[in-house]
Amino acid sequence: MGASPLSTASEGASEGHRTKMKIRQASLLSWIAASILLPSACAEEPICRIAAISSPYITTLSAKELGERSWIEKIAPAGLENSIAAANAAKPDAMIVLGPLTWSGSEADLLRAKSFLDKIAAPLHVAPGERDVANGSAAFEKIFGDKNVVGKSINVKGVHLQFTALTGANTGDGQRRIVEQMRAGLSSARDARAVLLFGGADIRPPTAPNAPPLQAEYWKLINDFHVAARFTGGHAHSVRMSDRLPVWSIPSSGWSYSPKWSIALISVYEKKIELDLVREPGQPLQRLVVPNPVKAPRFVSVADDPFGAPTFSEDLKLKPDLTFVQLSDSQFDDGSVPRYGARYAMDEKMNELAVGQVNRFKPALAFMTGDLTNKNTKTEWETFNRIYSKLKMPFYPVPGNHDTLYERAKLSRDDFGDLFDSGVKNWQLADQLFGGKATDRTALYRHFTKREPYYTVEKNGCAFICLYTGVASVDEKQMAWFRQELERTKLAKHVFVLGHYPVLSAFGGNVQGPEAEEILMLLRKYRVAAYLAGHRHRYGYKIHDGTAHVLCDDLCWGEYCAYQVYHVFDDRIVACWKPIFRADGNRPLYERVVLPEPRFVD
Repeated sequence: MGASPLSTASEGASEGHRTKMKIRQASLLSWIAASILLPSACAEEPICRIAAISSPYITTLSAKELGERSWIEKIAPAGLENSIAAANAAKPDAMIVLGPLTWSGSEADLLRAKSFLDKIAAPLHVAPGERDVANGSAAFEKIFGDKNVVGKSINVKGVHLQFTALTGANTGDGQRRIVEQMRAGLSSARDARAVLLFGGADIRPPTAPNAPPLQAEYWKLINDFHVAARFTGGHAHSVRMSDRLPVWSIPSSGWSYSPKWSIALISVYEKKIELDLVREPGQPLQRLVVPNPVKAPRFVSVADDPFGAPTFSEDLKLKPDLTFVQLSDSQFDDGSVPRYGARYAMDEKMNELAVGQVNRFKPALAFMTGDLTNKNTKTEWETFNRIYSKLKMPFYPVPGNHDTLYERAKLSRDDFGDLFDSGVKNWQLADQLFGGKATDRTALYRHFTKREPYYTVEKNGCAFICLYTGVASVDEKQMAWFRQELERTKLAKHVFVLGHYPVLSAFGGNVQGPEAEEILMLLRKYRVAAYLAGHRHRYGYKIHDGTAHVLCDDLCWGEYCAYQVYHVFDDRIVACWKPIFRADGNRPLYERVVLPEPRFVD
């Protein structure tokens, strides 16, 4: 299919309007670029700014020696170099690296790690992880002894940074050591302008007067010294809240998967602390703002918050014009193919948790960007309807590739293996439901959702154009409809396009062929606020030609399990990454990315 010719401006647009658009686009680009070096949008200057990374995993081992982790040989050095470049560009007051710095802890690995870290311009502070001292601490002390901050406290412009051991934090002896380190170090934090804890331990808040002494002392230190947040390291990034204390993990620069952020930036102000993840130059920051309890009250407890999410309550106080939710890849599995058993063991639980949380938030609309089922079977559709019929707001799903019937003519046991039987039964069901030989590959989606594969929804000045991206393609009939809908809604305050597949090649797994380029061209031409997709089972975002592209996480399996909350304002869309996580269900805090509205005129 060839792309139809498109003008660079709407028909009838004046030269003055085109000039105004160029000025606005330049302003947007300047605003986005400035956000990297100016994490706060307010006039207040931070007391200090700290950059941090974790788990670089530098090694001298070969790919063969690393075995199944062979990718570390290339991923780790490239990730660390990227982080160092970002840190030097940000010009922080201090740089913190939480271990493991190395993969093996050998002296050769430690020396190689040092050769990278020596390029950091800011004062450097490191804390070893388990791998760094697996062979004893002598080599680490020899190479990094003057920078090792475990058990120490650092003062940065009046801000107290308390470091505890990263090793043994889950053992009784390790936790006693951590409390001793906190007791000694925090004694000098009485007059600090803010107090941050690095390391610490997962010690639950005491719920009874006769709590164990260690537990009681740990939390007394947290509260008496106004610790604002606890920072941990690890492969994946997480946002938690223990009692009223935010626990924020600093993501790895050296692991192969997980959303990739180059560095974390911690900007300390009198009454708040901004925790930012820097993705790449020219892209907005992902931010969590927490109170600085030296001068401001802490978050309310989850039990006392009406939504069970203090950040959501904060956003509603700003009175957005519209709040909506994007879920993706519920991907219910019926258990009929044994190899899927473990992967989809939590699909119903995670989706039920998501539905419960979304109902509590009461958004105006909820969308599901594809892969509602795994094998498109009747049982999976019935499970989908049983769980998602509980949503209390209008709900708009679009089909994904897993909700698309296989090409009937190409369905063979040799090619499809253990998916052949369900593929045949799905067509038989479609034939039965539609009274003949069905030809529409979305027949089961249409029957069980009572919706067309593509359609438009309008609410509060917003238009939501929902596409069917099939199996990474959009046919000419739908493209013609898409052009018409963009033209019809060109005067809307905000336009969103939703589809299962992303269209940016940077995300991978994207719409293929010339239609992908045409969609990108149309998004730019009609100043679409955001293209919202799923499919990749991971979270991501990127502004391209003025339009924000957001990948929504999945709800069936994977590292995170999360959905997106969007608050719409005249000049911006606040996109919020709301994790669920398997272990504890609700994660009450979420991070925000501010997406500029390309239609906004000053």
